[in-house]
Amino acid sequence: MAENVKKLRLELIKRCSAPLIQGLLDDLLHEEILIQDEVEQIIQCNPMRADKCRDLIDIVIKKGNYSCNVLLQKITQRDRMLSEDIRITAALPLPSQEENSSDAQAIPPAPEEPPLPKQEKSRQQENNGITLCSHKEFLEITNKEKDIYPILQKWNRKRLALIICNIKFHDGTITERKGANFDLDGMRELLEGFGYDVQFKTNLTAEEMRATMKTFAARSDHKDSDSTFLVFMSHGERNIIYGTDFKREYIEGQERLTGDLLVDDIHETFNNINCPGLREKPKIILIQTCRGHNKSKQLVSDNSQPSPSIKQEDIEDDGMRMILKETDFICFYSTTPDTLSYRDPRRGTLFIQRLIDIMKKDAHNSSIEDIFRKVQLSFKDGCQMPTQDRKTLLKKFFLFPGY
Repeated sequence: MAENVKKLRLELIKRCSAPLIQGLLDDLLHEEILIQDEVEQIIQCNPMRADKCRDLIDIVIKKGNYSCNVLLQKITQRDRMLSEDIRITAALPLPSQEENSSDAQAIPPAPEEPPLPKQEKSRQQENNGITLCSHKEFLEITNKEKDIYPILQKWNRKRLALIICNIKFHDGTITERKGANFDLDGMRELLEGFGYDVQFKTNLTAEEMRATMKTFAARSDHKDSDSTFLVFMSHGERNIIYGTDFKREYIEGQERLTGDLLVDDIHETFNNINCPGLREKPKIILIQTCRGHNKSKQLVSDNSQPSPSIKQEDIEDDGMRMILKETDFICFYSTTPDTLSYRDPRRGTLFIQRLIDIMKKDAHNSSIEDIFRKVQLSFKDGCQMPTQDRKTLLKKFFLFPGY
């Protein structure tokens, strides 16, 4: 069993989601394969999902065949699709006690489970709450929709996503974004469920945000990807996102802003010129910020203080630049220009939580644009209206969860 885990090690590191890793830690602690100190070490010393998985696997391998067998069995129980994809020979009955030698007798496999009823095959199982795309649906969509972005086979691709979430700010007049941790955790779990290796950063200055974007755009793994998600959650205004160092000053009657990231900077960093690894691949930008100070209903708003909108750029110049540099983008904002975006400190922002719910439920057979429309429709009687901005997608983008 230890040899089997060693052979699967790289694939498991790439594909075990954060919720799966947490579940495995709980399982192995309960089965007394790991002790509490080892679990805490794995969690505290490894902020990245892949590092947690790598540490977990290496610790279990050192514990011998019995421990490795328990690990494979728990993976099979928690994520059957993953175990089938990478051909885990688990679901084996466990020996009654720890094996002390690799020469132990082979354990006979458990009998195969009966096949799923016909009606269940079309839906398959859910992964992290995400409804998976059945083979029948995949064929129907790809046969019907001729202009769709191709997806790479999941064992041969490296999907990357970036999340930047600012919660606390240096300026004491800017409120802490209480509840934003729910958005961060939920969005990480969602994107990992769709097969993305998620890089996340919290509480960055504007310059740190720009540096993080440039480093992420330069990653060589993008050449093996078929798409990316770029998620920004902070305070903001019409065309800017606040860094943690955002400050508004008035010098001789003139307003001066510092510590702000322009939304233009995001498109510029990831356009076809500056990020060739993502050329002709869909780039999904999600922005959860206020875009102004106009109020609707009262919950907890993401604004800090009233402010005038930033003057828009010349439309003709912007169009020319987009034609020459930008394709395959879609930006989904939490609200319309000049209005507030709302956040419940006990659950997270209305926009992100609604988006997560709908993507989990409908991504199996809906394009990203149709998903965004469903999110907008869900707000038609609400306190804000999400909006699609600067869309240059040339084809339809389907996530096809499970493929």
